[in-house]
Amino acid sequence: MTKPLHPLRGAQRDASHPQRHVWLAASAGTGKTQVLAARVFRLLLAGSRPEAILCLTFTKAGAAEMAERIAGTLARWVRLDRNDLFNELRGLGEPATPEQVERARTLFARVLDAPGGLRIQTIHGFCQSLLAAFPAEAGLVPGFRPLEPREQALLRREALARLLEDEAREGRVAIAEAIGALALRLGEQKAEMFLHACAARPDAMEALPIGESIRPYIRRALDLPTGDIDAEIEASCGDDRFDLESLREIAAANAAWGTKTGLERADAIAAWLAGDARARAAGLADLHLVWATGKGELRKKPVAPGDAYAALAERLHGHCGELLALKVRAGYADALASALTAGRAYARAYADAKRLAGAVDFDDLIAATVRLLETEGMGEWVRYKLDLATEHVLIDEAQDTNLAQWRIVKAIADEFFAGAGTRGNRVRTLFTVGDDKQAIFGFQGTDPIFFRAAQLHFDRLGAAPPIEAEERRPLETVALTESFRSVATVLRFVDAALDALPAPGMGTDERQPHASQVPGPGSVTLLPPVVAGGSEEDEEGWVDDQVRELARRIARQVREWIDGGHMLASKGRALRPEDVMILVKRRGELASLIVARLYAEGVPVAGVDRLRLNAPLAVQDLLAAIRFVLQPGDDLSLASLLVSPLIGWSQDELMAAAMHRKGSLWRHLRATQASERLAPLYHLLARADFATPYRFLEDILSGQLDGRRRLIARLGEEARDPIEELLSAALGFERNATPSLQRFLDWFDRGEVEIVRDSSRPQAAVRVMTAHGAKGLQAPLVILADATADPTQNRRDLFDWQADEDRPPLPVFRPRSAERGGPLDAVVADSDRRELEEHWRLFYVAATRAEEQLVIAGSLSERAKGEPPPLSWYRASAMAMDALGVPPGEVRVLADDRLPAPAIVRPAEASTATALPDWARRPAPEEARPPRPLAPSSLGEDEIADPPPAGPAMQDAAERGRLLHGLFERLPALPPEHRRAAGEAWLAGNTLGDGLVDRTLSIIGHPDFADLFGPDALAEAPVAAIVDGQVVAGTVDRLLVGADRIRLIDFKTGRRVPSDAGEVPLHHQRQMAAYAAALAVIFPNRPIEAALLYTAGPRLIALAPETLAALKPGFVVTEQSLPSRA
Repeated sequence: MTKPLHPLRGAQRDASHPQRHVWLAASAGTGKTQVLAARVFRLLLAGSRPEAILCLTFTKAGAAEMAERIAGTLARWVRLDRNDLFNELRGLGEPATPEQVERARTLFARVLDAPGGLRIQTIHGFCQSLLAAFPAEAGLVPGFRPLEPREQALLRREALARLLEDEAREGRVAIAEAIGALALRLGEQKAEMFLHACAARPDAMEALPIGESIRPYIRRALDLPTGDIDAEIEASCGDDRFDLESLREIAAANAAWGTKTGLERADAIAAWLAGDARARAAGLADLHLVWATGKGELRKKPVAPGDAYAALAERLHGHCGELLALKVRAGYADALASALTAGRAYARAYADAKRLAGAVDFDDLIAATVRLLETEGMGEWVRYKLDLATEHVLIDEAQDTNLAQWRIVKAIADEFFAGAGTRGNRVRTLFTVGDDKQAIFGFQGTDPIFFRAAQLHFDRLGAAPPIEAEERRPLETVALTESFRSVATVLRFVDAALDALPAPGMGTDERQPHASQVPGPGSVTLLPPVVAGGSEEDEEGWVDDQVRELARRIARQVREWIDGGHMLASKGRALRPEDVMILVKRRGELASLIVARLYAEGVPVAGVDRLRLNAPLAVQDLLAAIRFVLQPGDDLSLASLLVSPLIGWSQDELMAAAMHRKGSLWRHLRATQASERLAPLYHLLARADFATPYRFLEDILSGQLDGRRRLIARLGEEARDPIEELLSAALGFERNATPSLQRFLDWFDRGEVEIVRDSSRPQAAVRVMTAHGAKGLQAPLVILADATADPTQNRRDLFDWQADEDRPPLPVFRPRSAERGGPLDAVVADSDRRELEEHWRLFYVAATRAEEQLVIAGSLSERAKGEPPPLSWYRASAMAMDALGVPPGEVRVLADDRLPAPAIVRPAEASTATALPDWARRPAPEEARPPRPLAPSSLGEDEIADPPPAGPAMQDAAERGRLLHGLFERLPALPPEHRRAAGEAWLAGNTLGDGLVDRTLSIIGHPDFADLFGPDALAEAPVAAIVDGQVVAGTVDRLLVGADRIRLIDFKTGRRVPSDAGEVPLHHQRQMAAYAAALAVIFPNRPIEAALLYTAGPRLIALAPETLAALKPGFVVTEQSLPSRA
């Protein structure tokens, strides 16, 4: 049910006046949505026709929320008590006369009876309705339909495939080669983004020169020669263009220096001068080293003292550097020209595909509307018709309106300022609400500059003399700075953080300090960042160690707060899951890990706000089942299904069943496995021919396979949502297509299915989302989880470039550092500046979601060396704490004296759960906790390391070592007659594998090593034991457990081979001592024989038991001395 309206305060009431043009600048939490709704109510109460009011919002969710709020309030007024309605009208600033009260009760019916009702739409929805009324005039097919995101993605792929097929059919390769080069440079995903950016700018693509003339056009725009670059460089090295006089003076100074280095430099200059232009161009890089470092920087210490030599060197460094950069910059220009050629071809193919489908995308809706409204003659007629139908325009979230959308708004509302702003006795008004501090959708083409430019535009119109002899009504600017969301403590911190921002700050106009109208205490907590620690491998090895630890700590902290009854002063009760919002800057591994850890802690969580349905493992397992039943000969799908929770085989069971098979895996299993073991697979096959996609999936999940329980038991509660969404997707598919498994799989694979949760709906669960997704939402306790993110990393790769004033901006990709120079430098710098400004605006949005308590956290990699990035949210927060006088400490808290600081769980603390039974009230005895496991491989470093090979040989040597290690893992398990073929097959296509199989087989077959590579030996054997109170855990390359002795070998693939045990590095000896000590605990009273196998020899070096025993005390270390995983 709609809540009663809150009385409007001074500035809010002024902004809602129904006869004024208002530009409302509303800071976060100041009640702008309430003012917007109040403006609509007052317009209706003033007699405006409902259908003449046009409200434009940024999102469908915003439009739906506004429509629901207005309709709910009007419906409530119909039956509201007279006195209560009287008070609500007076709170709006309306005269609460009996006539006005009765008029208010009729508004709901008036809105229902109005043709089309209130027009509360997104700007895309408005464009669609306008174009539907004038399709021919807009150049569209009557009955066109807008493309949904998934349908658009499918059409894009089909257009690209059709383009490449047509090019191949015609025997042309230029476009395919251009797209291939683009993908090699940017990667597949970013190459697609570039092509889509080209397709979104058809006017810019068509304005490009035709054919081969694109390349010289781009070169000219980048201030580069249009001809042969090599010839240009050669000409620049000639006697008539190169500064030979300065060069000879440099040579003379080096010769006078008289040292070996000076003489070598003088000789290098003389040799360069002796060559012709071509030879000089070829030797330009070597010449540059006379005064520059290998990195191309000018040497800091000149040969000769004084300024003369330094000036000469600087002049030659600049001239020579420009020539060297010329070829690199020309390469970028040619790559861009090639990419734009492909982009134009793709834009045309995509436009043709949309035309054939009778469809338009969101960009088309905006562009076609702009053309329709601005076309001479027809545009005037359309604007006239709009003017008759529209009396009041309200723009919500105006800061998120891009330049093209502002052109539409101007075409509609400019006429409101002509004359007295009236048509007959009807007053026409413009109401715009926004906040440039919350402009965070730059990737959609928005910028605070457009917001301010639009304000200036309408301000000038309002200030112009009226055409008719009536009173002028200017645009009134009203600012809302009083927050009705956040307590004073949070806002004080936000103001201090914004004051501490380095230039250029948020890129907004001068702001006013925030004021809070929310009584009660609050707090801001700055947690210490989690620092990267150990590097032990585990099943999550692809995720940074500190990121996993951060997720674990956040989840544990939330559970402690909820279980411990952490109080919310504003609610007068303990914290609940729905009171917590966890925000991340980017949707990635951290968000998913936080959700998983919250599930593991037993905390209700709503899951991430956006989910790509083909990513979760549960979905992949279910799709593997569909792939198998459709094609039983698909070995990969069958293997994936077998080791999934649905069937439950282990990897070892799969390998044992699948090795040495001939033919397909399914045929082999049917011939070798008992039918009872394959019964689940036979059941799936029997269902495949008769079940729809939904029925098939539901049978897996709820039938005899009990798939839902199995998947959740293995993957955790976070698997539940993707499972249910996959079922919903199957149902949705069946409503629109023939419900066959093959069609469903094809439909699912051809495009991404993204699930967007409505996080604004109340639910008893923690919300985890991006700061962008949290726009418009709020929570009593907000956690900024990745405040240490560095905005200088992962810059945007695509931006617009105005290459020619007479042509529209072009999409371009970021040049590499060596390709910088010329006009693009300013463009890149401007793009980086705007991205940094948006980074700080996103911080403002994230921090102002907090009603009462704000917690700031993050993690740091080893490269950060314990210091948060200087431009991170975390650093700005720390500076705000300094400015507010919060003392330094591990945990820094800015708190109101009336509210105790939130209890922070330290990493080493343990919590004790309490329950009602008596036995639960008695603390359980402390269980012995051994320190963190010690990995033998982490016991120090070699004191004398292998000298690194020169140049690329270092990487090749490392790769050969890895390949050799892989052969030792794989070949011993095979029959001797199959080893060579298997090894060569595994190395097929690898140019570094020459000779590795022979070396491996010679070691495996050597009499001294044969038993360690026999069938009784274990490969990659895990070893773990408690030795003198220290947990030792690691993996032994080869282990042979005998009745009378234990033998182990560890491989070393380095190039340095010790001649005997005395030359074995101490690090290797300590490692083997740790393994031996652990094995002595596991197998007491059996001698331990440890040896190192240096594969480069090959040479097996045994370590004496006395050596191992002597080194044993050396590896027992405390937990504190190990690499920290905090």
